[in-house]
Amino acid sequence: MSPDEPIHRLEELARTAAVQARQDYGLILNPEELEPVDRILRAEAVRSDPQRRELLAAVYGAWLGEVARSRWPAKWVGLSEPVAPRLNVAGLLISPIDAVRRRLESPATETFVALFQQLEAWIQGQKAAQADALSVNRDAWNRLSTDARYAGEGELPPDAPAAREAIDEWLRNEVDGKDLLCLGAGGGRQGPLHAIAGARVTVVALSEQQLEHDRRAAESRWLAVRTLAASLDDLSALEAASFDVVLQPVSACYVPDVEKVYAQVARVLRRGGLYVVQHKHPASLQGSSEPMAGGYLLARPDIEGSALPPEPKAPHRDGDSVEFIHSLDSLLGGLCRAGFTIEDYREPPRADAWAPAGSAAHRASYLPPYLKIKARRV
Repeated sequence: MSPDEPIHRLEELARTAAVQARQDYGLILNPEELEPVDRILRAEAVRSDPQRRELLAAVYGAWLGEVARSRWPAKWVGLSEPVAPRLNVAGLLISPIDAVRRRLESPATETFVALFQQLEAWIQGQKAAQADALSVNRDAWNRLSTDARYAGEGELPPDAPAAREAIDEWLRNEVDGKDLLCLGAGGGRQGPLHAIAGARVTVVALSEQQLEHDRRAAESRWLAVRTLAASLDDLSALEAASFDVVLQPVSACYVPDVEKVYAQVARVLRRGGLYVVQHKHPASLQGSSEPMAGGYLLARPDIEGSALPPEPKAPHRDGDSVEFIHSLDSLLGGLCRAGFTIEDYREPPRADAWAPAGSAAHRASYLPPYLKIKARRV
């Protein structure tokens, strides 16, 4: 079966809905008007037997899916799964076929006019959050440049052997004499540390004030560190295939599309190059800040690219930044789709079962805060 065949079947089912509406009800289906579909489904719920309902669920669900595809960035997914296909609408998964089935079984469920209005409101809210995120996060990280938790060179190792001992174990034999990109890693720590270890370092960060720490550290120690103020998902200022290693601490949560970041990394990394990236675990970003009934509530749905408003006092959030949830499908599967093979995976230990309830360490016993990936450019 060709990859396009299931899509063609759904398109054919959608055309069948238009034929049925015209023949049985004298209605011309218009993608701009959903109320006639709701009328048809109310009538069919009364007269249809179970077999007919299944057919109608397929054809009208496909038609509604095609309407959604015409209105928004949407694509059919899960076409080989043993359930009705889903529609990915800007990261939100819905099943139009199952929704029609529910409406046929219980006409009191919400109309498709209402469901599409809710969907439009959600998409517009996400667009607004994404549009604001770049400037909001730049300002947030400029403010955090004076916070010792996030910036300031601190104690740097005195020489290359000591620096190699201080860096991640996956990188110790990969940096000396190599071109290394520290991505989303301003603040005066990662860049100078890896330069001392022997790498030719470029640091990319959104905040100029964070990068100023790197410049001062490099100048004071005569280190070769280049800095660039840019968003993670736009590395167009860097040449293709110009790095042997890319190190990315937690930072992809500040951009709405992690697969764009992966595509940029794949472009600037040489074949066979190493990519070590750490992310916030999606379940942690979904979780509540305070314990509830002895544990923590998954308070937000797992919607790829959904924006989280600033929550400065939450132990798993950073200052007053906007963050985005990225699913494991995007964090792991997206990395493979971008041209990488995953060599190792870790969830860095941050839990402490003896820590007081509500602390970051106690919360980590329930919701691992981070995941770390070692990948190789194919």
